Amino acid sequence: MPGEPFDVLEFTSTHGWGRSPIDGSVGFVSRDSLIGEFEASHIVVARDATLYADASTARPLPTSLPMGSRVAAISANDDWCEVDGGYVAADALQRLSDDAGDAVDHALRLRDTAFLAGGRSGAGVDAAGLIFLAFSLAGSPPPRFLDLQAETFGTALAEGDVLRRGDLLFFADHVALLVDGETVIHVDDVVRCEPLAALDRFGPIRARRRPA
Repeated sequence: MPGEPFDVLEFTSTHGWGRSPIDGSVGFVSRDSLIGEFEASHIVVARDATLYADASTARPLPTSLPMGSRVAAISANDDWCEVDGGYVAADALQRLSDDAGDAVDHALRLRDTAFLAGGRSGAGVDAAGLIFLAFSLAGSPPPRFLDLQAETFGTALAEGDVLRRGDLLFFADHVALLVDGETVIHVDDVVRCEPLAALDRFGPIRARRRPA
């Protein structure tokens, strides 16, 4: 993700091999996409934050930052922040040190975002990536992968427990987040809200968990 740290353990001629300290994933990153370390001050909380050439909407640039990107931002005025490469609307950013908000609210901003295998940003998410992004923005990052989320994130609920906003329902290869007692948000072909009853197509519920 733009602005995220990446711990390089070994370089090839074209790539760096290493580990993301954000989600624990191990893999290769193009050397051309790596820059020197910098201290990020904000994270993008809008689904997609367009960059502009100046502190107005008059000159949009052909670049945007998806939700979850990290930037070093300087306030230009009440409405705009300057970042590397341009300006972005201040309300698209959240200080990393600020109150992180509600995971369900973050998830709802991602409605209509496309499914993307391995995705965990405003550019695309998979089932576990939606949960990872929403709760990371809320200040309580879960494990990145679905099986670990179902086994370790928060506390387990019994089948008869009353479900509430923020609870998680896990299926064989899927997860959904409760918006309220009858509605969930999850990613199918896109991120969408649906009645809880509509999730029968994913099979039986395998685990119910309540994040701390």
